[in-house]
Amino acid sequence: ARELVLEGGFAAAQMSAVAARAGVATGSLYRYFKSKDELCRQVFREVSSREMNLLANIAEKPGSPTQRLIEVADNFAGRAVRGRRLAFALLNEPVDVALAEERRRFRRTHASIFQGLIEEGIATGEFDNVDAEITAACIAGAIPTALVGPLAPDSDVLDAHGDEVVKSLVNFVLKCVGAKHQLDQTTSQSKPQQTATQQA
Repeated sequence: ARELVLEGGFAAAQMSAVAARAGVATGSLYRYFKSKDELCRQVFREVSSREMNLLANIAEKPGSPTQRLIEVADNFAGRAVRGRRLAFALLNEPVDVALAEERRRFRRTHASIFQGLIEEGIATGEFDNVDAEITAACIAGAIPTALVGPLAPDSDVLDAHGDEVVKSLVNFVLKCVGAKHQLDQTTSQSKPQQTATQQA
């Protein structure tokens, strides 16, 4: 199912197609998942949990709040750019109500990671005394929104300007918290770890 979502989004994950890809009868698949929607929710949970665990681990590494904030933002945006079809499905493809709730939970978890780093940066004096919860929610909402157009299957923006898009988003995050540091648009600050598609 994950492979089909990667290739064509959640719309491609039809029960018959998933069964054929797995080499099992469609009826066998229904023993585990009552519907396509339930199957897609499971795929979303698995992939999004892996993504959030990776970002949480980065946030907990040794280092300054500024550096870890840069790495979290860079990895989130960079992994989306490098695994764009799956990222578009996770972040923006029209979904059923239950999957939309999974997406909101994903966004809240993402925001909580940013909030923790912002609170640390405020405490050390690296960031302005912003409202950490509101600022984190804004960042967690803004990055996926900014990526919607570039990630769309019919867009070629990321083919030529993927690195620039990522750096712009990282600098946006830094400006949101009043960080003194900004990325040089001609150099890469951190190397995003393997995308979810590469790990699959």
